[in-house]
Amino acid sequence: MTAHIFLRDQWYAAATAAEVTDKPLGRKICNEDIVMFRGRDGTVAVLEDRCPHRKAPLSLGRVIDGEIECPYHGLRFDGAGACTLVPSQRRIPRGLDAHRYPVIERYDLIFVWIGDAANADPALLPDWSPHTSPEWTTVHGYHYVRANYLLLIDNLLDLTHLAFVHRATLGASGPSDWLAQQQVWTEGETVRTRRVMRDVAPSGLVRATKRFVDGRIDRFQTSWFGLPSYVLVSLGAEAAGTRDDMELPHHIVPNNITPETETTTHYFWSVSRRYALGEADISTLFFNVTKAAFDEDAAMIEAQQRMIASDPRHEPLANLDGDAASVGARRLITRKLKLQATAAQAA
Repeated sequence: MTAHIFLRDQWYAAATAAEVTDKPLGRKICNEDIVMFRGRDGTVAVLEDRCPHRKAPLSLGRVIDGEIECPYHGLRFDGAGACTLVPSQRRIPRGLDAHRYPVIERYDLIFVWIGDAANADPALLPDWSPHTSPEWTTVHGYHYVRANYLLLIDNLLDLTHLAFVHRATLGASGPSDWLAQQQVWTEGETVRTRRVMRDVAPSGLVRATKRFVDGRIDRFQTSWFGLPSYVLVSLGAEAAGTRDDMELPHHIVPNNITPETETTTHYFWSVSRRYALGEADISTLFFNVTKAAFDEDAAMIEAQQRMIASDPRHEPLANLDGDAASVGARRLITRKLKLQATAAQAA
């Protein structure tokens, strides 16, 4: 793979907020080893997981008074990466600093900037505000997927697999019905889809929130893809015939797809709902159903990755009509990667 296989100058979800404590948490993002920890004031620091002295992994060390200690020789580094202590000598050599990554804790997630720190722009974060809004209730999940991150994007933007991969969990109408009712379009650096279904039976998740126990409903499902690898799925429902244009979602599924390597991916997902906010059993149901579906996805995607890797002819993936949204997302990523490579060559 080339050095430009991943988009840089981007925010990537690196952990949930609950994962980062006063103990080091090591993770690899876009082939870069990082370590996360909290300082004295509780703020999150992210450094390269590599002591500048002898390259020992800082994540195997410990946090003392808000600073991380190297497990090999005890050097300490503060949240900015500055070396504050060399136990074997009084003098701290000039330039003995650990590389620091820009980090933002927001929406119960930790986002790390991979690229030039001078370009880190908080405005580029996805809007996952329902995570922390009192008007929503959210459950969080995580999958470690042994496959390239693009295959996860394909999966989330493809509706035609639902009737087959999720036959026993989500269930779905036939793929021809999905295509007949779905719109796909590109808007700037995003890809969007929308599907409206009229006069249908409510799904189990809709019934669980006690909005529509009986009767028929109209429902919609939309998808939004944004760079570098975010996908938001929104689902809404109204009593059949209530209105022509449904806009307010019943629940949403924000997806943070973070490349670890060319063939492994961190997948942070969540489900936020606007109804039955305080009912823990419904939160458990939403988590279990979503996890079961993503377990099925992960198994299929990992099998797909193995077949891609072992293909003796190395033939490219074929595209069908149902792949329109994922093709659009891949085009945006490819275009951005080419711009990135051109800029790197000119530098």
